[in-house]
Amino acid sequence: MLRYDCATHTITKEDRYSFSAGSTGEIVWIHFNPADEQGFLNVIQLLDIHPLAKKGLDHFSDIPKIDVFRNEAIISLFAIEDDYTQAKVTILIGDNYVITKEEENIHLLGELEQLFTDHPEKMATPGKLLFYIFDKVASIDLKMIDNISDRIQSLEREVFDRPFANGIARSIHRWKTVLHELRQTIEAQDQVMDTIGRGDLRFVDEDTSYYFKELINRYSRVVGALDTFKDSLDSIFNLQMTLKSDHANSIMKTLTLVSAIFLPMTFIAGLYGMNFEYMPELKWKFGYGYALVLMFGTGALISGIFRVKGWWGKKNESD
Repeated sequence: MLRYDCATHTITKEDRYSFSAGSTGEIVWIHFNPADEQGFLNVIQLLDIHPLAKKGLDHFSDIPKIDVFRNEAIISLFAIEDDYTQAKVTILIGDNYVITKEEENIHLLGELEQLFTDHPEKMATPGKLLFYIFDKVASIDLKMIDNISDRIQSLEREVFDRPFANGIARSIHRWKTVLHELRQTIEAQDQVMDTIGRGDLRFVDEDTSYYFKELINRYSRVVGALDTFKDSLDSIFNLQMTLKSDHANSIMKTLTLVSAIFLPMTFIAGLYGMNFEYMPELKWKFGYGYALVLMFGTGALISGIFRVKGWWGKKNESD
């Protein structure tokens, strides 16, 4: 627990959870990690808060939201983890205290504790304390957004390197599912920040609300990026389908040209294979050679025409 003394502007760290709710001489921050569930419940029971607030603190919300009561407010936040799952953080804020609890460890305590110890003025009001918690969570989300961007760019390069790999389509499907879930969470979280930035939360003064507005401007990049990523995945999928289609068309074109070459050769072979009695070439000394030259010559002529037209091989520069 960190205790900020408003008179001396100093911070002390205490292991015992004790403070006077509503006191104007101190600001208290108590943070609970996932392993300290019982300690969190014990502190909540000591506070004189609305019964619905206590009920809301017993269970994590499935989406980011803010519930404002007469003397306190409950805020649910989500941070994107390294595996792109969502770590939930519940915040209880009052006139002189902020209590946070993580469902999963995102190292919130260690980094913020050092920040407040080095800069006690950042804990001068519950609103400022709340801002830096939001700022930390937003920084985590923005970092993960940059990582997702790198992964999608890598996926795009993979399409050109291995355009026929079936695993690419499965990866696109997985990413679209992840982005859909993140989009719902991030949009709701953006609305929570907007509510605080408008000054609808009395624990955040006018000066601190300006910080929240600046944070909202930065955080809106996350929402926009997720929409862009979904469009990029659609483009990558369409690109792979186009490359596959072009490859299939190339194969069909080759087979069609080969068939076109052998079709007249087959006709000539069938013509001289009818064995009619009066066919001069059958008894001609050079009939066999003539038939071979005629067949292969026809095939070569058709191949040359295809090449000149640019349908097969390299098209002539003059064309």
